[in-house]
Amino acid sequence: MENDLEKNSSPVTRHPQLLWTIICVMVTAIAAFWRFWDLTLKPLHHDEGVNGHFMINLFRDGMYKYDPSNYHGPTLYYITLAFTKVFGNELETFTVRASVGVFGVLMVVMVLFLRKYIGTVGSVCAALFIALSPGMVYISRYFIHEIFFVFCSLGIVLGVLYFIEGRKPGILAVISMTFLLLVCFVPPIMNVGYLVDDNNPTLLWIMRIGVLAIESFLVFLVMRMLLNWDEGRPIYLMLASASTALFFATKETAFITLGTMIIALFSVWIWRKIYVGAFGEIKSNELEAVQLNWDRFRTRCQESDPKLLLLAVAIVFVYVSVLFFSSFFTYWGGVKGAFEAYSIWTKTGNNDHTQNGFWAYVKWMVKLEAPILILSAVGILIAFVKARHILAMFAGLWAFGLFTAYTIIPYKTPWLALSFILPMSIVAGYGLNQIFNARDVALKVFAGILALFALGVLGYQTYDLNFQKYDDDQMPYVYAHTTRGFHDLINKIEYYAQKSGKGKDATIEIVSPDYWPMPWYTRDYQHANFHGKIVTANTSEMIVAKKEDQDAEMANQYSSHYKKAGEYPLRPGVELILLVRRNIADPGTEDLYLEMDEPAIIDVTPTPAPSKRPTKRR
Repeated sequence: MENDLEKNSSPVTRHPQLLWTIICVMVTAIAAFWRFWDLTLKPLHHDEGVNGHFMINLFRDGMYKYDPSNYHGPTLYYITLAFTKVFGNELETFTVRASVGVFGVLMVVMVLFLRKYIGTVGSVCAALFIALSPGMVYISRYFIHEIFFVFCSLGIVLGVLYFIEGRKPGILAVISMTFLLLVCFVPPIMNVGYLVDDNNPTLLWIMRIGVLAIESFLVFLVMRMLLNWDEGRPIYLMLASASTALFFATKETAFITLGTMIIALFSVWIWRKIYVGAFGEIKSNELEAVQLNWDRFRTRCQESDPKLLLLAVAIVFVYVSVLFFSSFFTYWGGVKGAFEAYSIWTKTGNNDHTQNGFWAYVKWMVKLEAPILILSAVGILIAFVKARHILAMFAGLWAFGLFTAYTIIPYKTPWLALSFILPMSIVAGYGLNQIFNARDVALKVFAGILALFALGVLGYQTYDLNFQKYDDDQMPYVYAHTTRGFHDLINKIEYYAQKSGKGKDATIEIVSPDYWPMPWYTRDYQHANFHGKIVTANTSEMIVAKKEDQDAEMANQYSSHYKKAGEYPLRPGVELILLVRRNIADPGTEDLYLEMDEPAIIDVTPTPAPSKRPTKRR
């Protein structure tokens, strides 16, 4: 059965497989460049600082307890822990952000595997849209949960898609399943430490290596069994099940995406019925090479033994879910918390965090993702007019459904948009592929120009957002972000710590009530104390306070022993003041009490000097 997406009329598809491989490598390289180049440029966001706090505790103490009332799921921290152990066993900003960025790149790679369903041109364009999307790039450079969350949603779709197709597992599927099994066997390795005296590290490592060898052999046996089961085809459905478990273990909003996917599938089925009733049966040579329908799925299940398949899928889902929520069987309260999270979310989901109102996502998409928004609308229109390509129709409804759901829900943050930018990019690529495959040469040229223009606009906007205006709160995706001047504060703290002669042993009293992400940047200072209010101090090397809110208290409490080293922005509307002990302060630093007296003098002067205080942007 010939797939109209792969007709010989497309010159791209007539090139050898080598060219396709080169194109895939180039697209992947573009995605990696935007996500890893100068990754530490922007200071950590407030939420990154909070995630970093949990990461520090897990890295140093080996403990993480899932708390549904405050934070998202545990997957991010354990994935990052693995990265830190592999790449130097150190906590660094680049490493923790790279643990997120790599999934942003893998998402692009996975879209290229949709070539059979949205066409060669379609898959390349869709992958490039995701690679260059300003939002996808911006959040891929964030240490938060969203990128892995969206990656898991694509993993579910691709796993089910390949299972229905009946594809034998390729090398990437085998590697993924093997890695999943190794992760499932991690707890025994972790618990070896309880059986060996801490004073005997050599024996500890010998036992760990021994346990790893045994588990690797068991994984080998399980993989051989799976590859012999219907030639390994059930592996894809098991990977989809694991992706679903990780999906829920990453963010509680997983149920919104899955619900939207189910509604989209049902809607596609209804539309095909309506279409056939109105226009008659679609010719077989106009359909996809593999019919993605319920009958095909049921047939595939029958071929793989449905009862055994259901059992395997259920075991994978339950085990992976419990594994992560229980913090690898060290905190069983996390499993209970997984269910409590939804009652909590129904309350927080009713708050608008952006003050952008009902049309927030429309405003953001028009300003920074317009090419994807427009082309996805074109792709959806083409998909439903033709009614031939189920994946394209599904992706269109998946995107529209999530866009609608998140628009209706009062709770809005910029990174939620990534969940529907993914399917929008897929259906946008499909639309371009259909235009490019038209017989009219003019339409082919038009599709090429349109694609280049869209990618050019996205590329410029990505550069502008991620490397120029990354802390400009007027830009979409910049959500109360830490201002770049915050790096100057950290550099000054390091300078005075060295000047004091104590280095990382210097004492820093953080009395400002606003300080995130400072705990991350002072993680190596053993005496960095976060009080959140004015406290008595006269021997500490440095004090960090909040400008305006604490001015009077600072003057009364610290003017005798400290001088003002400078003012530094934390985020729009929040300024921090660094105080240093007088004996280590540089010449020219200001006396604190004189600075605090200045406003009173200005108030009684007939012609006051202009205020030096920065204008608040929020």
